[in-house]
Amino acid sequence: MGLSLLLVLPLLLAYEVAMVLLQAPARNGAELVVSDLLGRLPAPSVVLLRRGMTVLLMVVALVLVRRHPPRVARARYVLLEALLCALALGPAVSWLVGGIGLTASTPAADAPAWLPYLLSVGAGLWEELVFRLALLGGLALLLTRTLGAAPPVSVAVAVLVSALTFALYHHVGASGEPLTASRFLFRSIAGTILGLLFVFRGLAVVVYMHVFYDLLCDLRSLHG
Repeated sequence: MGLSLLLVLPLLLAYEVAMVLLQAPARNGAELVVSDLLGRLPAPSVVLLRRGMTVLLMVVALVLVRRHPPRVARARYVLLEALLCALALGPAVSWLVGGIGLTASTPAADAPAWLPYLLSVGAGLWEELVFRLALLGGLALLLTRTLGAAPPVSVAVAVLVSALTFALYHHVGASGEPLTASRFLFRSIAGTILGLLFVFRGLAVVVYMHVFYDLLCDLRSLHG
């Protein structure tokens, strides 16, 4: 977990800095969900919470790394693994559901050219933090510690719930896609794969895999 946090934190910090400096006109939906929940608090409290969360993650990462120092070479392997998984995800899931694939969403006509790529980074970060780290991890912990469920059962239920929630999230709200069985199935299977990778390979792999996959969709749309 220490290596995962160390790999994810620079991306999170770079994303936040880029959003502020570029004054991005839009943010990822999962990030907005978190912002809406925090929106009930006074603005200074929200800023403190965001900074506090970043500092907390850094402290946790440093503590874990001090206990179990990671090899620097492993970081390269994590990123390579994430890229290979991203390249395989679309074709694999498309084959399972009969050929349907997903492409990047079309930005507004007046949106800056760099916005889709920045939002892809935000999607990989915030959707994995919300649906895998918080929802999947939190639900598995709750089922195990509070209800006394066996860990394998807790993890299986948490993976399924997070995958279905992840799929449904893309079809709700004003910016959601029209709900069709094939697209919902595509994202449910993709969410299950991401959940299993989170459980067995860690947060960094799923975050960077998601980022790479969305960026590849952006590039394919650009040249398609």
